[in-house]
This record gives sequence, C-alpha cells and structure tokens, in this order.
Amino acid sequence: MVDKIKFTKVPAKAPEKRSAKKSDGSPKAKRTSARLAAVQILYQMRLNNQDAKSAVREYINHRSGFNIDGDVLVPADEELLESIVMGVQDRWSDIDEMIAAALAAGKKGDVETLLESVLRAGAWELLANSGVDTGIIIHDYLNVTAAFYEGPEPKLVNAVLDKIAKSVRA
Repeated sequence: MVDKIKFTKVPAKAPEKRSAKKSDGSPKAKRTSARLAAVQILYQMRLNNQDAKSAVREYINHRSGFNIDGDVLVPADEELLESIVMGVQDRWSDIDEMIAAALAAGKKGDVETLLESVLRAGAWELLANSGVDTGIIIHDYLNVTAAFYEGPEPKLVNAVLDKIAKSVRA
C-alpha cells in the first residue's frame, strides 16, 4: 500500500519593506549613495548584459533603502543615479577610450570589471557633470573604491580620474 503524501502549504513570504525612507539622509549622503549604486549597477550591467534603464529601475525598486545583509544605505539621489548610469551607457565607447588612454599613460593595462565600473562612473561625471567640483567627484569615487578594495586600487582610481579630469576640464 502506498502512503499518501501530505503537502503543507507554506505561506508566501511577505514582501520586504523599505527600511529607509526616500527622504532619509542629507543631500550629500544621497549623492554619495548614488555614486556607489551607479558603480554597482554598471558592474551588474556588464556581468548580466543588462540595459541601463532596467538595471536602474531594479535597483531603485528592490535595493535602494532596503536592508541588505544587515546594512541599510541612505537612499540614492535617484536623479543623479539615473544620469550617471544612462550617461555611461550613452557614451560607453568615449569613456572607455578615455580610461584606456589614462591607463596607458600610467603604464597600466586592463583592470577588472568592478574597478572598470568605478572608473566609468567617475569618468562620466568628470566629462558631463561640470556643475560638480572635480575634487568632490574624485573623492567620492576614491571612497567607493576603498569600500571594495584594501590594496593599491584607490591610488590607481585617483591617478586615472585625475588624468581624465585634466583632459576634459582644462
């Protein structure tokens, strides 16, 4: 005789709620959060061959201000976040040429995808976000880099972004 299998219905998990309100955080913290998020999104786009618009929407709807692995970041400045990611997508080849030239000038070769994402976001801002001081942009991307790396990578980012800044903001 075959025993009947009894299935227990597992209740659906309640959807996560945003841990931080979109209004939480200072404007400066929101801009810094947008830069960090832009790097993460550019990295995700590269790995998943994803377009900018859907990647930004996914981030805003499912990660910005949510508790992720016990951390809740200040919600990103959505306008800045979208402009960085969309701007990089629109000028991808121009930005990559600038980065390659700056790396070659420093006798450096290719860099890994995450570092490349930092450089792309920083290069776009230096190129297109002229209303923001060069030092602020470079400083924020150095902090983003230091969040991911403990080695010499922040020095490389500083050198590359400084070289790009001198060529586009002369």
